[in-house]
Amino acid sequence: MPVIWKPHALLAKFICVLGMTMALVACGGSSDGSSDSGTTATPILTGLWIGVTEENTGTSTTPTEWVTYVLFDQDVVYVLREDEALLGTYTIEDNDLSTFTMDVYPYANPDTDNEFYVGTDDTNDLVLSALQATSSKYVINYNNATRAGRIDVNLDTAQVTDLSINTVIGTWETDDSSMEISADGGFSGWNSATSCQWEGNLSALSSTLLRLQIQRENCLEFNVNVVNLAEGLAFIDGNGEMHFLATNATDILWMQFTATTSTTTTTTETTE
Repeated sequence: MPVIWKPHALLAKFICVLGMTMALVACGGSSDGSSDSGTTATPILTGLWIGVTEENTGTSTTPTEWVTYVLFDQDVVYVLREDEALLGTYTIEDNDLSTFTMDVYPYANPDTDNEFYVGTDDTNDLVLSALQATSSKYVINYNNATRAGRIDVNLDTAQVTDLSINTVIGTWETDDSSMEISADGGFSGWNSATSCQWEGNLSALSSTLLRLQIQRENCLEFNVNVVNLAEGLAFIDGNGEMHFLATNATDILWMQFTATTSTTTTTTETTE
């Protein structure tokens, strides 16, 4: 029997083979197994860093020292100390050097006894030049017309890295205030000296951060109603202190608490 050629079938088979070949070329990359895309992943700075800022202001040649916290959250960086907060973003020039462009939030009425701080954006930017000297050390310089300083911080290796709602259940206090956190992440706090009240909720975000929603009322600053809760972050540092960070319009809130009780208890049974 003579062979009957089917042009359409041959064409379809040719197109199929050609398509497979092109797919292999596209997916296979170069012959050494590397990608031809030419793109590299952008490093992301992470972690909580604690240390000291030394700063000269005006014509002073004697620096003032401030205990300083530096927190990275994706592309956002916080610099926190008792007189002001900085909030901004960073640009990585290479794996060791980076530039921070920060908004400055001075505190009008810092409550250093209870470690409650509210800062308002003064519309001035401060550029910081940062170097990750080692995997556990950051040094940061800044210098403009009115101030010059250096931030020297170390990675907080004792920061709680398995953070969950169960970790924070219980009573948290400051000198004049007390806050209760329930098993579902709801919290309610009260400052007996000022009658400032706050409440809201915490929810899971990452192994080191909780998502914060907070309402404050009858406070000197940063009063936020229940309709428009301020949002932010919560974390626990290596000293066991819990920090609340939240922003609202042009203000930033920073609160610190010490744990006094917990729902996690240990019982010992005696067998006679």
